[in-house]
Amino acid sequence: MGVWKRLGIGLLTITMLIGGGMASAQKEQPKEPDPFQNLGLSADQKSKLDTAKKERISALGATQQKVIGIRQKLMALVADKKASDREIDKVVDDWAAADKEALKTETKFYKAIRQVLTQEQLTTLSKGGK
Repeated sequence: MGVWKRLGIGLLTITMLIGGGMASAQKEQPKEPDPFQNLGLSADQKSKLDTAKKERISALGATQQKVIGIRQKLMALVADKKASDREIDKVVDDWAAADKEALKTETKFYKAIRQVLTQEQLTTLSKGGK
């Protein structure tokens, strides 16, 4: 995959991560409806889902901070004529690795949901929670 294509994918991913972080930081915005609200969750299921959500938010926040640092480093290298293409490629690879971490975090969260919910609840959730 070309450097510029990876850079474009990385920029898109960071935009989504930052946008999600900014949206969650704005307390004045109305909250999205809880997709788990109408699933008839037991107390144990609620507890396990809350734990999974907190782990996801924490991991994505850490990844977001890492990506911001990587992006700053990349922009500094791109602006420096003395920086080699190899240095730039290394930073882009770091960015791709951070993106992969974010994807793994999301996948871990989805797997946790699968473990906690019943098949009926999963089916209801896949239809928008109704």
